[in-house]
Amino acid sequence: MANGFQPHRTFSLAVAFAAALLAQPGWAQEDAPAKRVGIIFEGTFEKHVNSKKPADSELTQMVPYYEWDYGVRAFDESYWTDNRFTWERITSIAERVGDNLMEVVEPMVVRDDRGVIKYAYIKDKDPFLSSIILSKKLVEKFRDSMGDSLHVMLIDRHIVYIFPANGMPITDYGSALVDEYRKARLPISLEVFLVDDYGFRVIGELER
Repeated sequence: MANGFQPHRTFSLAVAFAAALLAQPGWAQEDAPAKRVGIIFEGTFEKHVNSKKPADSELTQMVPYYEWDYGVRAFDESYWTDNRFTWERITSIAERVGDNLMEVVEPMVVRDDRGVIKYAYIKDKDPFLSSIILSKKLVEKFRDSMGDSLHVMLIDRHIVYIFPANGMPITDYGSALVDEYRKARLPISLEVFLVDDYGFRVIGELER
């Protein structure tokens, strides 16, 4: 398309909660006790033992991580197996991480001359920031100002862009988003997610 958007195929932790989970036996490796677990979105150019692509995605993957004193580590196979993780379980935990983040992060909103929101972005150093795409509170946060469905881009692990899906205004910022992706320290992908009350799925990619 002339606007640089390529459609894909048809698109079909409160602290108490975290503390309770991490108190269970086996939730820590000897050299790195876990403080929090969740999912971090990454580009598929990163290689991991445990990962899963979101619906209709080709370039983005969800990777289970745990947080410890010196940052985050991806799960290895023994950590996953010893703690009896399943994707249903880790996704449920990650949703709560996303919910908690939506309670504390402050979106920056960009408006036009009439005061209408053009887009918003959320920037934060939390390693699990990308998990907000799993939270139903993301749509709720912007429902009154952007509508019931959003276009979301995970350009970098520490910044999330949100656009109203109606009218696809995201295409007006294609070149700027691509440029930011190229400069990103922890890039994820240029895939565009459609996020609504039914969940999230990839609907296309911005051209490089």
